Amino acid sequence: MAPTWVKQCFWTLAGTGAVYVLSMLALTIPALQRNVTYAHNINPARWQKLSNVEQFGFLHHQVQPFTVKSTNNVTLHAWHILPTHLYREHREELINQPDFGLKTFAAAADSVGMRLLLNEPNAKVVVSFHGNAAHIGSSHRPGTYQQLLSTSTTQQPVHVIAFDYRGFGLSTGTPNEQGVIDDGIAIMSALCGSPGLHPSQIILLGQSLGTFVSTATYYEWTVRLHHAPFKALVLLASFSSLPKLLDSYSIKGLTPPLLSPLTQYPWAQRWIRDRIYDKWDTASRLQAILGLVDTKLDLTIMHAKDDVEIPYREGYMNWLAVQEAVNGTGTFSSTHDDVYHPEFTKSWVSDDGMKRVRWDKVRHGGHNRLPTSEHVKVILYDILERD
Repeated sequence: MAPTWVKQCFWTLAGTGAVYVLSMLALTIPALQRNVTYAHNINPARWQKLSNVEQFGFLHHQVQPFTVKSTNNVTLHAWHILPTHLYREHREELINQPDFGLKTFAAAADSVGMRLLLNEPNAKVVVSFHGNAAHIGSSHRPGTYQQLLSTSTTQQPVHVIAFDYRGFGLSTGTPNEQGVIDDGIAIMSALCGSPGLHPSQIILLGQSLGTFVSTATYYEWTVRLHHAPFKALVLLASFSSLPKLLDSYSIKGLTPPLLSPLTQYPWAQRWIRDRIYDKWDTASRLQAILGLVDTKLDLTIMHAKDDVEIPYREGYMNWLAVQEAVNGTGTFSSTHDDVYHPEFTKSWVSDDGMKRVRWDKVRHGGHNRLPTSEHVKVILYDILERD
């Protein structure tokens, strides 16, 4: 007869295995799967006032909140954040606005802060596409915006637009793959309306989940809608697709990769992957953008070696997809750059100079500290200097 401790170990392992199997089966239910992957119901906006921007490190009149209508009658909540030097220069005008507060984009376009963006041909704006869970003011996100704003100069002001996808923060609706893509297009359409910006004034910057949304937005904008390309696309902690990500994704680095317990059962892994409803396929969209003739693309893919949530190999798969798409054309280079201190940097430039792609693997930055790092700041400086 087996000792008591052996029985206890057996039933503990059996119970853990049963919980894992039931959890994986439950995640094949679309609504539950989307709740887990988007994590939009982890929403501090239920108890935090997003109108109180001082709690996130900004000056009250530095942030103009606005809304944009997306598909399915969804209302998106967004911030326009002024660089501090423009706030200081126009402080009296900003503070004395009689009706300052949350407005539709059409109304916000006439605000003091928004006019400083829309009426300045030398201005640039970084549109931030955040990762899953929480809202535009959560965690590292305000620090990211402040880092981006710090690249602003009087000659070339840099503004930030941050927005919540449907179901996140104060935005209405429920997220799904096509829905969040529609949300990206809605924000871009508002910014590039009349009066508005030219796409060449806009840099898309995505982190984690946001790398898919920003890439898909760029793809829809250029490939499907045939609009002029944006100035640049920056992907931080990216992945090639959600089904492939499941092989290596760890929840905050505290768990083994989600599908690793099924390593000995490849048929079970395939069965689960086949039931992923939102594919978040970034790699194929990047390849399609690269295939556009006479269309500029300035793409940076950056990943931290110590990212325990999405391993750097996932970002590197997007670089490999780039290599496959360009099929040996153009010029490749590989360097160690003392300015960036990366493990290595690889780059590719097309023969006509219209397209350039850069892959950076940096030593440190983790998953959420990378967007606030000096690495990103210098990358942005480089982009702003290019025509």
